Amino acid sequence: MSTSGLKAIAPVPTATDFLDIVLSKTQRKTPTVIHKNFKISRIRNFYMRKVKFTQDSFDEKLSAILDEFPMLDDLHPFLSSLMNVLYDKNHYKLALGQLRTCRHLIDHVAKDYVRLLKFGDSLYRCKQLKKAALGRMATIMRRQKDPLAYLEQVRQHISRLPAIDPTARTLLICGYPNVGKSSFINKVTRADVDVNLMLSPPNLFSLVTLTIDT
Repeated sequence: MSTSGLKAIAPVPTATDFLDIVLSKTQRKTPTVIHKNFKISRIRNFYMRKVKFTQDSFDEKLSAILDEFPMLDDLHPFLSSLMNVLYDKNHYKLALGQLRTCRHLIDHVAKDYVRLLKFGDSLYRCKQLKKAALGRMATIMRRQKDPLAYLEQVRQHISRLPAIDPTARTLLICGYPNVGKSSFINKVTRADVDVNLMLSPPNLFSLVTLTIDT
């Protein structure tokens, strides 16, 4: 995989946007009308469906994020080292680990409340259990504000990286701006290379790449 393969990662929503997307989808895609005169089994199924659908929606979106961000151990050693230098692999792994834990906790909450709903004895009781289930899921999701924001920053930075294929013969010259990297490349080759500026805390540095055809 080259850095260009990492640029296809979809934007990561904020925790608030994540909740809005999932809860509005639940409202649109599940039935919205229920009456106290319905059979209790129908009332239970009505609210169990909402809880399960919300769980599935959270699971789907969290899994999409986790699948798109690569595992560092699965990357080419060069790309793995680059990701470690730019983003700190421990922080990166921690953010992904928190989202996996979030997904597991939401699944656990849904399972518990679906079990409780099976014993709901009235519309009011079932409705309160559904509200409690969605409320706990929302609380868990709100706590992922920092991991989601961090992963979105990583995604934005990756999208600005120059395309580097570690399997191709490539000459990389890195250094502070205005120290003569481009001039050196242009002197020793016939290439008219471009300069790509990248902001990577705590230092601003530039990277010049030249692919060598053999």
